[in-house]
Amino acid sequence: MRLFLFWIYVCILLTPLGAQTTGGSPYLFADFQDCLIVYKDGRQFTAPVNFNLVKRHYVFKDPEQQVKEFVDPELIAVLRIGPRSFVIDGSSAVEVMQADPEFRVIYTGDTRQAPKDISYGGTTQTASVDSYSGLSANGLSSGQPLDNKVVRGIQKTYEVRIGKRMKRFYHAKSLVKALPKAKRAAMEQQLEQQPLDFDNPNEVFRFCQEFVF
Repeated sequence: MRLFLFWIYVCILLTPLGAQTTGGSPYLFADFQDCLIVYKDGRQFTAPVNFNLVKRHYVFKDPEQQVKEFVDPELIAVLRIGPRSFVIDGSSAVEVMQADPEFRVIYTGDTRQAPKDISYGGTTQTASVDSYSGLSANGLSSGQPLDNKVVRGIQKTYEVRIGKRMKRFYHAKSLVKALPKAKRAAMEQQLEQQPLDFDNPNEVFRFCQEFVF
């Protein structure tokens, strides 16, 4: 009986660990989001959009629900998803929460090698070019391995303009270090009194509005 209960206990302990190692969605958003895509030359289009954390680029769905990759993404000025604004900056998803003074959130995937039997269903077709209401795109075909990585979580790095420089931080220590030396002691004390959840961009933004800008 004791042996039986022991193995039940072991199974309970191992179940959450097994769920964590199966791999999550490769996308930033749980579902594709309705998006207004504004180009630098003034063109505007609408499409369901998401950010692929493994491939590190934005994708959208065409009317046939095929996932497509943007051609010339550097020509896009901003992607507006409801009240939120995202820009294309290198290979990261960057949300602009405030323009002046600047406050941005950089989203990157915490990835690891995927088990052989896991795939995300999609692979880039370099020869396939399509247009969705004027959007140039590379096609993605479903059912093929997208990459040999799975996303374990989403890392958030904050970027804020302090004086004339953009500074990055991701936890309390790096936030304190981003400040001028004369303000660091006061910030350390403030963070002790008011601990921040650095996984919550809205909370970090409100804190910076009150104590950093």
